[in-house]
Amino acid sequence: MRLRISRNQMKRIEWHAIREFPYECCGLLIGEVEGGEAVVIETIETRNVYDGDRRVRYLVDPLMYYEAEKRAENEGLEVIGVYHSHPLGRPEPSFIDRENAVPGFFYIIVSVRDGTVDRAAAWRFPREGGEFERIELTVD
Repeated sequence: MRLRISRNQMKRIEWHAIREFPYECCGLLIGEVEGGEAVVIETIETRNVYDGDRRVRYLVDPLMYYEAEKRAENEGLEVIGVYHSHPLGRPEPSFIDRENAVPGFFYIIVSVRDGTVDRAAAWRFPREGGEFERIELTVD
């Protein structure tokens, strides 16, 4: 399985993560899944509405999610996943990420250090649950 995203959309994620530092940013991945490849057509920034320490957790604004879902459907696309940042952390799913993962969703996690994105990685949470699977992230 591979997740493909344009350089422009990846830059949008990175800028969002840098702007929100030291807090976790979050947003949605809009696109389509065909065979062994998921393609991100658009990213949508959302507010992190977690009511606690936003340096270590995020919660996508439910109203923004609903609006994005309707918009994607009108364009013949779907919400295929979420992106978020790990300020000063690794781009790997945390225990909390695992607890809140949506089966079948793709996740891009970016690590932010010293005012820049250090690394990014893509993950998929299986439809049948279980553990995150690291997948190839192609930026073109």
